[in-house]
Amino acid sequence: MNKSKTVAAAVLAISLAACGGDGDDNTSVPADPTTPTLPTPEIPVTPAPTPETPAPGEPTPETPDPVAEVYIDESFEGLSALPAGWTTLAANKGTVSVRNGSLYIDGRAHSTQMTAVALPASLQELGNYRIDVQFTLESPNNTGRWGSVMYRTSSADSAIPHEPYYQFAIRADATASNGTEFALRKGGAWTVAGTKAYSEAIDPAKVYTATVIVHGNRVRQYLDNTLMHDMALDAAMAKGGIGLQTAGAIMRVDSIKVTQQLTALPDVSKVITVQDTGTLAAMAPTLVQSMTAQTRLAGSGASNALFHIDATLNLRSANGESLGSLAQYLAPADRATIPVLRIADDATVRALAAFAVDNDLSDVTLLSGDIELLARARTAIPAVRTAVDFSGSAFLGNTSQDILQVVSATNRAKAKIAVLPATMTNRTTVAHLQRLLITPWASSTATNAAAAAEVLTTGVNGVVTAHADIYSAVLKKLPAGTLLRKPLVIGHRGMPGDRANLTGQFADENTLEGARAAAAVGADGIENDIYMTVDNHLVIMHDTTVERTTDGGPRKIEEMTLAEVKALKTRPGGYSVPTLQEFFTEFKGRNLSHIVELKSASAGIVPLLKQELEQAGVKDQVVTISFLGDQLKRMGTTLPDISGGFLNSNLDNGDVGAGVRTILNSTQLYSSTYNPAYQVLKQPTMEAAKHRGITFWPWTVNNANDFYRFYSYGTHGITTDHAYLAKDFPVAIATAATASATAGSPFSAALTLTTQVGATSTAASNQLVVLDGSPAHSVAADGRVTFTATGTATVLPGYSYRMGDGTYSYTIFGKPMTVTVR
Repeated sequence: MNKSKTVAAAVLAISLAACGGDGDDNTSVPADPTTPTLPTPEIPVTPAPTPETPAPGEPTPETPDPVAEVYIDESFEGLSALPAGWTTLAANKGTVSVRNGSLYIDGRAHSTQMTAVALPASLQELGNYRIDVQFTLESPNNTGRWGSVMYRTSSADSAIPHEPYYQFAIRADATASNGTEFALRKGGAWTVAGTKAYSEAIDPAKVYTATVIVHGNRVRQYLDNTLMHDMALDAAMAKGGIGLQTAGAIMRVDSIKVTQQLTALPDVSKVITVQDTGTLAAMAPTLVQSMTAQTRLAGSGASNALFHIDATLNLRSANGESLGSLAQYLAPADRATIPVLRIADDATVRALAAFAVDNDLSDVTLLSGDIELLARARTAIPAVRTAVDFSGSAFLGNTSQDILQVVSATNRAKAKIAVLPATMTNRTTVAHLQRLLITPWASSTATNAAAAAEVLTTGVNGVVTAHADIYSAVLKKLPAGTLLRKPLVIGHRGMPGDRANLTGQFADENTLEGARAAAAVGADGIENDIYMTVDNHLVIMHDTTVERTTDGGPRKIEEMTLAEVKALKTRPGGYSVPTLQEFFTEFKGRNLSHIVELKSASAGIVPLLKQELEQAGVKDQVVTISFLGDQLKRMGTTLPDISGGFLNSNLDNGDVGAGVRTILNSTQLYSSTYNPAYQVLKQPTMEAAKHRGITFWPWTVNNANDFYRFYSYGTHGITTDHAYLAKDFPVAIATAATASATAGSPFSAALTLTTQVGATSTAASNQLVVLDGSPAHSVAADGRVTFTATGTATVLPGYSYRMGDGTYSYTIFGKPMTVTVR
């Protein structure tokens, strides 16, 4: 039976209905208690008759709440053609039909060009509505194909019919990092501003509900009552129609209901804007201030505030002083610090989980030395971050085993932040942890500038301290472009390079020869893609077939034996296709990470990787990355001690708060680092997210100026086909611990510079930072210092380097040195 209402009547109803209505009754609770729940539709009721004017003294009857109009309620029962007013697009690549009580949008004719159906054109006069679509996806051309709900569409006679419009897209493999999307189609191109993985792939035998609630400049997109995207819309697209479409699959629609949305959606939930030190250094360490009753956060430079919290959700200092409640701390609208809450027991976790039902804890970090307690906290409150406190672990040193212990425990706690003891706060150990995708924070007792500078020059990502003001003062002295931590260079599939710029040193992608070439020019890590053969061996190959990169034709690599793979020759170099074990053997024991991309969707690849890792004994060199949510989840279960990175193409639209929220949503899902396409990543978002322990690993940065730009940003890791771009960059400074200077004469420090490839040379400092407590001095434009009084100075010796044509530069510093001024 056709249940469609006329849209003309719907438009009339809008003009008669007043704004308002609650519509907030929750029908389900999503997995994350901090996630907004899906409200029930605002169902219309028959309004009461208008009462006569009451007599004097009689009570005035209440005005009935406005009711939501139902614009479309279609189940396709008894239909053999599209309902009245529904239209298909002339540009459709596939077909649209109605049969057996369902609408079939068959887009298999083309995997990227769409097949669509538009609902009645009069919907274009509306702007606030809720769409509920019961659907499934059948016979996709591949797992990346999708079906979608279109909304705020333009008219059929617009320059490109129905563009611009927004859509909620759901892929056949909804567990992929881009399994669901919030996207804008405009001018024949897509802008994907939000992607998120769903908990399962779309099963053709099941029916799912896609819900879009749009009001004003806000939209929420749900899949089976789970909020997937919470976004802002272009105010210029305040009204528009509705449609359904697919590319490369059959979208079967069993019903669609469109209801007037009376209730406005709340503002997009954004993270707070934190205070900073004001330093000009790039991606400088975040400061975490240990709180006492006397601590004044304002102006301290601390972006995080550390409290102890108990099961009553009261905050205390380390000495037990009462510091108020968590609710009181979170309440001020102008709060400029992130709470780091030290927890001690499950009762506190339970109290926080109950608090999170009505309060947003997604910008909170929980700290503990109890790994299992933190893991339970992440299960109870998925949105909350965790950090592992190793600061009291006096037995930890700097061996590979010690480092693996920290990495394993941090990952098993579903964390990324590790608070290190003083014994591990050194450049070598910090760099090793960073290569394994861990975010190291130092636990510091420094009470003077020299001691603070010693910690900062280790390259840590954060500092937990009772004296944030001292660290802030040092950071403020650093010149623009200072890099306290070396960006890591990742050889993408080795070093396919480019023949014009690297004669004789490039090699075919995903080969041992390419990896050797990347390592020879100083790559800190090699990225490779893996698949498994039918006889259970892990082999290196980018594509699902061997056709593009070898002489093997259009064969699927996962349908071949190891012997068959080994018979292939890569193009154009004629090399052998390597196994992962060969890579492990080649680089074992070197300061180089294997960034293993889980390209295969096979469930068996993770257990096989575990077996091969144990066989090779190289866990201290291996991390994994993937676009596939299922694989990252399998890693968390089967190899929980190995770090993971989330590959994605999420758009950074310049709204820092919304961007950080998107990043947190993504990384929390997999307890991962953030590995985006570099084109969609902006520096302000990186600077804001660093205070949450997030690290950034953009791909694939092949343009030289883009590489230099991201290097100057202090990006954590840069993936490139051209690892040689950084081979001559100075990355470390060594100086004598002491030096002499003459008052009234310019002073510069003698340096030994070490480059990315380990070459050394001598130079004079061209930047010097004189720390507080030193004799009076002046600083020239060339960075040289002239002391104007005698005494003992503490100086950071530095060196500035210009990359490429000089558009981008950076400055590095060595450990503080003592200068006697005579």
